[in-house]
Amino acid sequence: MGAKDEDVMGDWNNVPRRITVPSFFIDETEVANVHYREYLYWLENTFSGDTAIMKKALPDTLVWREELAYNEPYVETYFRHPAYDDYPVVGVNWNEANDFCKWRTDRVNEMILTERGVLNKNP
Repeated sequence: MGAKDEDVMGDWNNVPRRITVPSFFIDETEVANVHYREYLYWLENTFSGDTAIMKKALPDTLVWREELAYNEPYVETYFRHPAYDDYPVVGVNWNEANDFCKWRTDRVNEMILTERGVLNKNP
């Protein structure tokens, strides 16, 4: 961690050092709209009475709005339209992304336990 080579145009204000992180899994591709919609579908079915959780998890589609730009089709259709299923999800803040990662981790662990026979999803 830190700069290895001196940056001639910048400051030498960080000290290179070695750090370690615990092991973790990472997906091969970015989170697509279809993956995030699956997460929202799960939230809707699990917390059907609590609309605050759903509102908190929805991405901000207004990120496409920009002065002097015509991005209204993206504002209205980018997240929901099937043509954009495989496009990366946008308008998600750090907290929403963190909640999605926790949910994704739980689903992967659930799948691994089901495959090993430890967890029976249909008792």
